[in-house]
Amino acid sequence: IDALKQTILQLAVMGKLVSQDPSDEPAAALLERIAAEKARLVKEKKIKKEKPLSVISEDEKPFELPQGWEWERFGRVFLDLKYGTSQKSDYLIDGNPVLRIPNVAGGSISLDDLKFSKLSETEMNDLALAEGDLLFIRSNGSLGIVGRCVVVDICLDGFAFAGYLVRARIPKSNFCSHFISLSMDTSYVRNQIEQPIRSTSGVKNINSTEISNLIIPVPPLFEQRRIVT
Repeated sequence: IDALKQTILQLAVMGKLVSQDPSDEPAAALLERIAAEKARLVKEKKIKKEKPLSVISEDEKPFELPQGWEWERFGRVFLDLKYGTSQKSDYLIDGNPVLRIPNVAGGSISLDDLKFSKLSETEMNDLALAEGDLLFIRSNGSLGIVGRCVVVDICLDGFAFAGYLVRARIPKSNFCSHFISLSMDTSYVRNQIEQPIRSTSGVKNINSTEISNLIIPVPPLFEQRRIVT
């Protein structure tokens, strides 16, 4: 069953699960809009300017994409990456609820077993969670858990997230967060995550640079939604 699920997932991100619609706006147009939005946010000092990402070589592309799709590094898809709080959290602290690895490791957000941290207003603004955000597990002793992500698809006003997690803010007008989440579970992306840290002993990590450099297929927006459905 697991092999069947992985095969269906792989067919989905190759564009072979649902029919293509040539009238869909091509992915290149989405990526141009995301680049323009990031440039605006940098100019307004709402996000920091990122280091340039390397061009994807032909050798890095594992299969041919349908017309209108693009290969792209994940760093050109999200608007911002943010590490979680390093403040101490506990059950008895009178403060804000903080999502930890147990709250996201099951593939969806669980509000069971919450701990709390005393955070300033500035910290809460920095660590706020919006619908469509992705939360990645960046550090864990288990290789199979590092780099897994979950979509914020419920209202989490007043919540923050812990330091072993990292938030990727996705521009919802151009990208379907659930499609990205599916892409991150494919064997192709998992190999990019796991191979560099496979021989690491103890706690295994993926940092913001490594997350930004992940290569994913980018379909037109309506195609993303059809695949998720």
